[in-house]
Amino acid sequence: MSLINYFSFAVSPLLIFAFVLYLKFKFSIKSFVNIRNAVLLGAISIVLLIIANYLIELKWDGNYKNMRRMAFFVFVVVAFSSEFAKFIPLKFSFYKLKNFSGPLEGVIYSAFISLGFSMVATVLYAFGLVGSLDKFHNFTLFLYTLPLANLVFGIAMGFFVGMAKLRKNTFIDCATGIFVATFFHGLFYFGFVTSDIRLLIFDAIGFTIIGITFLVKSVSLKLEDKR
Repeated sequence: MSLINYFSFAVSPLLIFAFVLYLKFKFSIKSFVNIRNAVLLGAISIVLLIIANYLIELKWDGNYKNMRRMAFFVFVVVAFSSEFAKFIPLKFSFYKLKNFSGPLEGVIYSAFISLGFSMVATVLYAFGLVGSLDKFHNFTLFLYTLPLANLVFGIAMGFFVGMAKLRKNTFIDCATGIFVATFFHGLFYFGFVTSDIRLLIFDAIGFTIIGITFLVKSVSLKLEDKR
């Protein structure tokens, strides 16, 4: 592995540090215990991806030659197991908190869970411990964009889980959050596996628009709730 790939390990920690500073000075938050827990639980949740990856490798022995197997590997083994793993701490550790009242809190906690996840995932992908290293194209770009992509997946999931708290429509909103995050995650991973430049460009533009849209909407709903 080239030296430049090692530097990608710093992207997630730097993003976490930057967002913590922003929250501290923008909202004068004094306790970051919940944020710390979100990052730690996100890092631990990688275990589900490791297990899913191990089981599919045991069954298929790295043979993903046909499109059906590749699609299953990308969207179920990688994307769904990753997003469901991140959903578990969001729903069962933070959803019940008193200060979790809507989409904005969902976005914040989910974003930190996702960054904790990507902090470990980047290392595991880099050393070929998860994923399929020999099938990656633009591998260095993948490692550097993985934390940013996971941030968007986290924002999307957090928005819908937060809506579940706001509307008391738990199952449908939570299921929607998992589905949307899984779909985006699958598109992101599939673009690098297939080396589809157009798909990667579409992902980059789409993820940016979607992330900003959900974030702005979350803030807007929070302001409306305060009136």
